[in-house]
Amino acid sequence: MALHTDRIREALEGPLREEGLVVEDVRAHAAGRHRTLTITIDLDADHAEPVSSAVIADATRSVSEVLDGIDVWGDHPYTLEVTSPGAERPLTEPRRFRRVVGRRVRAELGAEGLPSERLETVEGILTDVDANGIVLEGVHDGARIAFADIRTARVVVSLR
Repeated sequence: MALHTDRIREALEGPLREEGLVVEDVRAHAAGRHRTLTITIDLDADHAEPVSSAVIADATRSVSEVLDGIDVWGDHPYTLEVTSPGAERPLTEPRRFRRVVGRRVRAELGAEGLPSERLETVEGILTDVDANGIVLEGVHDGARIAFADIRTARVVVSLR
């Protein structure tokens, strides 16, 4: 039994936006009698701190209230998981970059269609983000790197 998650995402976006949250992903998984609905949330771009367990708990209550009014899997029970994307998720849009200003980022640069041997890997502290791109401290003499030139980017997680 396939579950179309678009209507669930649409129902959650407004109430969670009011809490300063963004719906990153909605996934449904059914294996036999076991069903799981996973909602991945993140803080909006105005927050630099990680998603706390208190935020997850509050969001879970809000998500549960919204889902009570939706026929998710009919009469079949399911497990609801509300989670955050984690520190190593890909940085794929300006909002995600704004959330990690001040952290070390590794990016693979190169125009679309370039062979992999022509790509450049750079790493530096993310110091600025605007609508056009990012600035990494010590990379390209502080010049702005256009979003169009970023193939992949991730926060570099270091344990101290």
